[in-house]
Amino acid sequence: MKKLIFLTLALALIMAGAAFASQTRVLTMGDNHIVLTDDANIWNWASRLNDYPHLAIGEFGYTGFDNFHQFGVHWQFEEENPWILATYFDNQPNYSNVFGLPSGLGVPSQNRRIHAFYARKMGTNKFGARLSLYNSSEKFQDTSGVFYDESYSYYEGQVALTADDNSWDIAVTAGFGTWTDKDDSTSYSEPDGLIDFGALGRIFWGSSPNYQYVPHAGFEYHKQGESYLYNTSATTDDEAYKYTLFAVELGIGQVYTPSNNVEAVLDAGVMFANYKEDYTDVATAANNYEFKQNFLTIPYFKLGLDAGVFDWLDVRLGAESFWDRYKQEYTQGAYMDEYWQNSASNITFLGFGFHWGNLHVDTYTDPRVFLSGFDFISGSGDTDMNFQISAVYDMM
Repeated sequence: MKKLIFLTLALALIMAGAAFASQTRVLTMGDNHIVLTDDANIWNWASRLNDYPHLAIGEFGYTGFDNFHQFGVHWQFEEENPWILATYFDNQPNYSNVFGLPSGLGVPSQNRRIHAFYARKMGTNKFGARLSLYNSSEKFQDTSGVFYDESYSYYEGQVALTADDNSWDIAVTAGFGTWTDKDDSTSYSEPDGLIDFGALGRIFWGSSPNYQYVPHAGFEYHKQGESYLYNTSATTDDEAYKYTLFAVELGIGQVYTPSNNVEAVLDAGVMFANYKEDYTDVATAANNYEFKQNFLTIPYFKLGLDAGVFDWLDVRLGAESFWDRYKQEYTQGAYMDEYWQNSASNITFLGFGFHWGNLHVDTYTDPRVFLSGFDFISGSGDTDMNFQISAVYDMM
């Protein structure tokens, strides 16, 4: 029923592509990527690239991948009327969209091509755009007539605007995809639409030099359909799935800077998501079903602190709290069931920021390093020092 994928998206409500940002700092400050101002903002609002024209960024260990999984460079051209390009490459597994790749589609797992950004001043505002490409294919045939042809493509674009004084940001993101899944006997699966759309905006408001309020809102819509043909003598599809997901988020954050080396952030809001899955069995209508999920988080809280310890070291602490109300409905013919669940979940983060000249290294640290000590001392088997690291070098 794809429940896990849906719940993960509903909790995060991150615009498409944002999960692969330079997010270690904002993550360890309570995953406040929407409220805080940081180079990670370019993935939510490509127009923010105008504020970071000379960076090289490396990402390590995101979501459990123990490797150097992404590298990008920001390039500025011209002096009087500058424009900026950014190119990012990553080696994470096949991009599978919100609902996953069709069953049986065995295209190569390395599917990412490039993320390309463009930004410049446009009138009195800052403009930015991003294009992400994903494509892989596999094909075989021999003289006996055996063949298969499999491919998957996804294209994602974003346009964004930021005020010249950085007082607001707005972005629209859209993506679409398709695939081919054929062999010598039949077409195993066919796409029936794959589209994604989202918008995200925020405003910075406040007259005090020590704090700002940040109202923000966003929504996402995702739709995908796929049909399957198993009987080689059939002329119509044997079964079909259709998935839709709509999610909306509304919140207000506060950024507090009591001194030059301390920044605290608090974000509170609500999130709602609705997921629907329809299954059609052409041969046996009694097997048809409809599955719905409603997920309401009211409220959520995100709390973070970035405090200087030495000139070269910052400590970061963060927490998230989601107060969730969940309902699901399943209908198949005359049968129907409903399920409700109310719960709260909390997540905490520990991180450090290291600064050596133009190099900044941000870590998402495993607290067991301090509780148990390194493995060669404690023998506890806890070998991870950090879950995630971002290295940012300012080239100017």
